[in-house]
Amino acid sequence: MILPENVPEILTELQPYMAVVVEVQLCDYGESANSGPWVKFRLQNPEDLEPYRGQDRSGRNARTGKRYTLMLVELSDQDEPVSNGGHMDETPRPRKLSQIAGGLCHDAAFRKWCELAYGDPCQDEAAAAQLLREVCGVESRSHLDSNPDAAALFRELLANYDQAKLGD
Repeated sequence: MILPENVPEILTELQPYMAVVVEVQLCDYGESANSGPWVKFRLQNPEDLEPYRGQDRSGRNARTGKRYTLMLVELSDQDEPVSNGGHMDETPRPRKLSQIAGGLCHDAAFRKWCELAYGDPCQDEAAAAQLLREVCGVESRSHLDSNPDAAALFRELLANYDQAKLGD
């Protein structure tokens, strides 16, 4: 277990191996059938991009590119490290598909994609929820958690949406 008071010492020991240390903001994340899981961060300053310019990077379908080990420390609104209680191995519980579907219905970008992908108007959350139910063949989004066929259709929809986002 890494104690907060040991972090400065550990960082000093790791200094020779660090490629770059910058503050980033989480922008997006997803998973697609072609490229697998991905995370997108926003750098605070344009000059923070300089260490990466000219580096090999993966293409849309390639699994190549310069590799790094990434260590993230969550910061509070006061720019203080947020402790996870020393539980490095603790992972968040996965959200239910119905929860993911509910969140997507609130997302204007998702609703716009639905209009383009399915040709139906999808201007509000209710329309997006109705479209998801129709596409997945369920009466309620909660059925995504218990109906394997509906879950598979929803995961396919998610993969298509993630792929469309990567193309932007």
